[in-house]
Amino acid sequence: MKIGYLGPRGTFSELAALKIKGEDDIIPFHTIWDVLENVDLGKINSGIVPIENSIEGVINITLDSIIFDTELFIQKQVTIPIEQNIMVNKNNKNTNIKKIYSHPHAIAQCHHFLTENYPLAERININSTAEAAKYVSTSDEPAAAIGTENVADIYNLEIIERKIQDDTNNFTHFIVVSKNNTSIPKKGNKFSAAFSTLNEPGQLYKLLDIFAMWDLNMTKIISRPMRNKGGEYVFFVDIEGNSEKEDLIDAFKMLKRKTSFFKILGSYPVYDYRCGLRK
Repeated sequence: MKIGYLGPRGTFSELAALKIKGEDDIIPFHTIWDVLENVDLGKINSGIVPIENSIEGVINITLDSIIFDTELFIQKQVTIPIEQNIMVNKNNKNTNIKKIYSHPHAIAQCHHFLTENYPLAERININSTAEAAKYVSTSDEPAAAIGTENVADIYNLEIIERKIQDDTNNFTHFIVVSKNNTSIPKKGNKFSAAFSTLNEPGQLYKLLDIFAMWDLNMTKIISRPMRNKGGEYVFFVDIEGNSEKEDLIDAFKMLKRKTSFFKILGSYPVYDYRCGLRK
């Protein structure tokens, strides 16, 4: 069973993939869309992609792709802590760092640390933390990369500052997706769906009232623009896993009748690896 992830090696996506699969069973792809498309086409069994970071927010390409572009179901959610480090070329340990390379999210997550400790260093966005580490490993310029501890090992870099993220409670949710249908609710599982309202006054309020009628705890609602329909939106919702199966089925039957678009994205367990724990 092969699982695709957002590469290259050394990314947080690889760390998440390694939590659920052995190293020999994971395959890197260049983009999130590449991962999802290859799963949708049946070229790989499943894929793991980031869907939300606790600081930077939702990953729009992931959300839009599973709502509009693919026929995939969420199989599980994996949450891992995000710990960033400053690393340099072991052969070029110039303490007067002029440039710092990383993914824009990683740079944003370390904004205050960088401002205080490297105020004159230019911050340069690059496609991934792994690509940043790879570049610094071959560069002669006084530069550093921000990335994971394992990416330092991969590219033989020396970590000079550890855990530099501004928020120690920084984490990312990843979802595992496949074509295996997980639309039937299961007790204890998180449940996700997407819907859009009829373009009439008060429609969203009426739909949300359905959740209250069946005593469903909606823990998240996110709006995204509806494809090819200016001014209309689709709503992504998460529902807590303590709801009764029959209540969910009944509530979604009513929602389906009262919406212009409705899609169940899956009922799935959540695995949390923060602080070394799995919940």
